[in-house]
Amino acid sequence: MQAKDIIEIMEKHYPLSLQEEWDKCGLQIGDIHTDVNKIMISLNADNATLDEAIENGCQMLITHHPFLLDPIISIDKDDFMGQFIYKAIENHIVVYSSHTALDNVSMNQWLIEALGVHDIEIGDESGITRMATLNQPMSFDEFINHVQRVYHLEHFKYAGYVDKIEKVAICGGSGADFIDQFYGQVDAYLTGDSKYRHAKNAVDHGIVLVDINHHVENIMVTKLKELLEKEVNVDIITGSSPDYYIYR
Repeated sequence: MQAKDIIEIMEKHYPLSLQEEWDKCGLQIGDIHTDVNKIMISLNADNATLDEAIENGCQMLITHHPFLLDPIISIDKDDFMGQFIYKAIENHIVVYSSHTALDNVSMNQWLIEALGVHDIEIGDESGITRMATLNQPMSFDEFINHVQRVYHLEHFKYAGYVDKIEKVAICGGSGADFIDQFYGQVDAYLTGDSKYRHAKNAVDHGIVLVDINHHVENIMVTKLKELLEKEVNVDIITGSSPDYYIYR
């Protein structure tokens, strides 16, 4: 298969028309006519990830977060952006990113399904968040422990308290600003990159805010691999995609 065939499949599931206005989804670097025998899927597009793809003999790197999100002023081989671009071109690697096009279709669907829920619905006008009912109502402590176990969280933070949690909403990544749309609708809201004011708002409005970290979006690596394996006849591996934060 050529890269363009894989891109066509990606955009069948995640049309670029669904990306947010500020985003830069789609082809980042490379020749779409490149023959692809091996793909690596990773959360992040950085030099360590690209090195991993090269070391594993991949011709295509599919990431969630786009490399070209910020404008490029110059291509300098001595800085990290220039290094990435040179390295990708010299090693004939096609780099493609899905980001908010995928977010608006699958990311929060995958994340909320992992909790064990029913009656999933879109939670806001943008269409990116999800809201659902837990299959089993839980006490506050049960729910917090459940979240930690489901998302394999070593460290996370939460604010607010509710005796019984049944209705939940989620937005992976940086979705804390959506919290005000769920006051009075859910018992708990899960997201990442929350700030102090979001915690205060959760307490003031009687909702539990659980910050599950931005890196929880790494769920897309295995989920997208499973999806593509049904439609492409090439080897697919997953990148290590470690969290940038170190917790102690």
